[in-house]
Amino acid sequence: MVVGELTQERDLLIIGGGPAGYTAAIRAAQGGRNVTLIEQDELGGLCLNRGCIPSKVYAHTAEEMLRMPHLEDLGFTVPAVHDFSKMNAYRNRVVQQLRQGVVALCQANQIEHISGAASFLSEDRIGVESGHQFDTYRFRDVIIATGSHSIQHEESCRLNAEQLYQLEQRPESLLIIGSDTLALEAAACFHALGTEVTLFADHLSLEPSLEKELKRTFKKQKIRLVSDVVTRIEASSDATVTVMKNGEEVAYQGAYLFQSLSRIPNSLTLGLERIGVTLAEDGTIPVDAYGRTNQAHIYAIGDVTPGPQLAIRAIHEAKRTAAHLSGQDVDLTTPYYPTVLRTFPPIASVGMTEQEASEAGHTLQTGQFPLNANGATTIEGGSGFVKVIADEQTSLILGIHMIGDDAHRLVGQFTQALELAAKREDLLFPVMAHPSRGEALTESIESLFGQSIHLPPRQQVGSRA
Repeated sequence: MVVGELTQERDLLIIGGGPAGYTAAIRAAQGGRNVTLIEQDELGGLCLNRGCIPSKVYAHTAEEMLRMPHLEDLGFTVPAVHDFSKMNAYRNRVVQQLRQGVVALCQANQIEHISGAASFLSEDRIGVESGHQFDTYRFRDVIIATGSHSIQHEESCRLNAEQLYQLEQRPESLLIIGSDTLALEAAACFHALGTEVTLFADHLSLEPSLEKELKRTFKKQKIRLVSDVVTRIEASSDATVTVMKNGEEVAYQGAYLFQSLSRIPNSLTLGLERIGVTLAEDGTIPVDAYGRTNQAHIYAIGDVTPGPQLAIRAIHEAKRTAAHLSGQDVDLTTPYYPTVLRTFPPIASVGMTEQEASEAGHTLQTGQFPLNANGATTIEGGSGFVKVIADEQTSLILGIHMIGDDAHRLVGQFTQALELAAKREDLLFPVMAHPSRGEALTESIESLFGQSIHLPPRQQVGSRA
C-alpha cells in the first residue's frame, strides 16, 4: 500500500455513489458546495447496476410476453419465443447507458469522483483505499450514503436479490419465500418468462382487497402459492423447501431458491465506532430530521439509516440533506412513499388502508371502481380496480389503491393528490382523457357520492338505492 504524503482538504464528502449518494452530490453542487463523491464500486450503486433497474428490465420483458395472447386477439400472428441471453444483453445496455448518464451528470456539475473504499480516521478525516493507494482527506461535512447489501449464501442454488437478476440462463424452476415486493415481483416475472414458480407466503403484505385480487390473478396464471408454514430449507445442488400441511411434511424442490430477507446496512467497515458515531443494534445509523448523526457535521441517508429500504426514500432524503447543507430551508414533513409492484397486472398503493385509517380514528368512506367497466382497459384486455379511501366527515382522501394496467404510471397522480391534502371534490374536477384509465379514478371518487356513471346504484357507496 502506498500512502499519500499529504492530507488533502475537501468541502463536502459523500461516501457512496448509489441513488442517495449521487443525488445528494448533484443537489449539493447545485447549491454551491464543492462536492467529492467516493464510491468503491460503480456509480449508480446496487440499485442501478444489479437491483432496481435490472429487475424492471425483467418486468418489462415479462409484461410484453403476457401481451402475446391479446396481440393475437387483435389479428397478429406472434411466435412467442424468448431468448433469455438477448434480454440479459439488453439489461446490460440499459444499465450501462444509465450509469454513463450518472457519470456525465457528475462531471457536468463539477463533482470530483474518487474510486475506493472509505473509512473514518478521525472526526474530520477519512482514508480512501484503492488497490495499493491510500489517500487521506480532511472534510468540512460528510454524508454517509453507503446503502445496504443482501446476504450472500454459500450454496450456488440460493440466490439473493441481486443474484436473481444476474442469472445467465432462465431457471427451469424457482422456489421463492417471502411476501414483500421483491418476492411478489420475482414470482410474477419469472413465471411469465417460463419458469415454474412456487411462492411460499402465508399473506401477501398488501391492502386486503388488493391481496385478494392478486391471489386470484396468481391462481389464474397458475403460480403455485403455498401458505403453509415453512419448517425446513435444504440446499446443495438444488433447493428443497419443506412445509407442514395438515400435520404432515410436504417437500417442494426447485433449481434455485430466493428468500427475501432484510438487507444489511453497509456501516460496519466505515470505522464509525472510533469517532463516536452512534450505531443501532441492527447496524443502522440513527439520524435526526435533517439526516444528522450525533456528530453535527456527519450526516447519513438512505438504507444505512432506520426506515423503509426504498430507493425513493433514499432519493428524497438525499435532496433534503443536500439542500440543508447548502443553507437552504427544507420541508421536514415525511412524504407519502408509494408502494409499486410490477406484478401482472401491476399494483400501486399510497396512503392508508381501511384498517390503518380506522385505527387512526377516521370515519371511513370507500369507493371502488372495477376496471372491466373502463373503456380503455376493456379495449386492451385488462382487469383490476381502483379503490379510494376517504374520511366521511372531512372528505379528506386518506388512501388510493389500484391493481391494473398502468397502476405504476398513475401512482404519481395518486401520491400528488395525497400530498396536496385533496378532498373528494378536488378529484372530481380534473377532466381525464377518454378513453383512459384515469377515468377510473374519477369514477371511484364519484361512487362515494353515488354518482359513478358506469356502476349500477347498488355498487356505489353514496347511493340511496
